[in-house]
Amino acid sequence: MTVEVKRLRCAVADLIGENERLKEENEMLSGELAAIRDMLPDEYGFEEGTVEYAVGYPEGVKDLVRQTVERMQLLVDHNWYLYDEAERYSYELVDMLVKCLPALDESKTDYSELSKEIRAINASFSV
Repeated sequence: MTVEVKRLRCAVADLIGENERLKEENEMLSGELAAIRDMLPDEYGFEEGTVEYAVGYPEGVKDLVRQTVERMQLLVDHNWYLYDEAERYSYELVDMLVKCLPALDESKTDYSELSKEIRAINASFSV
């Protein structure tokens, strides 16, 4: 019976040691999870638990990286679209202003300064 008690005590001691090791690992993992969460951009809108899943499963890390890259590419594509649209509208605006120049030049009022500014803007777009 004493041998059995000794074995049980050793097993309990091993379990307590394993439990302590798991606690330390869990604390370390929590810090790593927080660091990973801090690295993820807020604007990509990752759901709650995404990081935990990624850390828990190797394929989860690949999925998280793939999703992050896809979201970054979508953001870049959207920004390029906005840039192209803004550029197109800028050229259209300058063209419209240039078409107004003859009317400004013929006007009896003092639009000569405005006319000069429009010509300068048009020159900068023509470069």
